[in-house]
Amino acid sequence: MSEIILNDSGTISSENFLLPLPTDKQCANFELGVTMAIYNWHTLTTAVDNLWGGPQSAEKRDWISGLVIEAFESNKTIDIIYIHEILSGAMEDEFDTILEDDSTIQVAAKIVKYYRECLELNFDNIKAAFSKWEEKQRNRKKIVAEVNEDPLNPDVSDDDEIDEDEDMDVDIDYEVREIIPQEKKQPEIDDDGFTIVSSKRR
Repeated sequence: MSEIILNDSGTISSENFLLPLPTDKQCANFELGVTMAIYNWHTLTTAVDNLWGGPQSAEKRDWISGLVIEAFESNKTIDIIYIHEILSGAMEDEFDTILEDDSTIQVAAKIVKYYRECLELNFDNIKAAFSKWEEKQRNRKKIVAEVNEDPLNPDVSDDDEIDEDEDMDVDIDYEVREIIPQEKKQPEIDDDGFTIVSSKRR
C-alpha cells in the first residue's frame, strides 16, 4: 500500500491513562459498533466465508473485534493509523492475506467515528448498522432454507414419510374393503336335458 495521507487522523486521546468510555451503556454500544464495523468489512467477510484462516476463521473474526476493543481499553492515545495497523497485521497473520486496498482505513475510520459518537451518547448509527446486519442475516438464512427445500433434491426423511403414508393407505384399503357375495348362477341345461359344466380358470 502506498503512503497513507488523512485529512483527519482520527486521533483520540485522554488526559487519563486509558480510553475506556465512562458508562456501561457507552461501552456496550461501542463494543457493538466495533463488532458491526468488523462484521460488515467485506474483505474479512470474504476471508471468513472462504475459510482463508482455516476452520476457525469465524472465531478469528471475533478475536479481531476483541483486539480492537482491547486497544481502546489499554491505550491513552489511539488513531486511525493505529487501528489500521492492527487490522492489517491480523489479516496477514491469521488469514495469510496482505491487503492492497484501503478497506482497513475505512473500517478504522468508522470505529473512531463510533467511539466519538458514543462519547456524545449518540448510538443511532450503531443501532442502524446492527439492524442492517440483522436483515442481511435473515436474508441469508432464507436463501439457505429455500435451497434445502428444493423439490428436486428431497432428503431421506421426506422419502420415509412418503413410504409410511403409502403403507398406511394400503392397510386402510384392506381393512375397509367390503366383501360382496356373488349372485349364484343357475345351472345351464342343454337340449338333451344334461347340465352343462363350464371349466374354471384360476
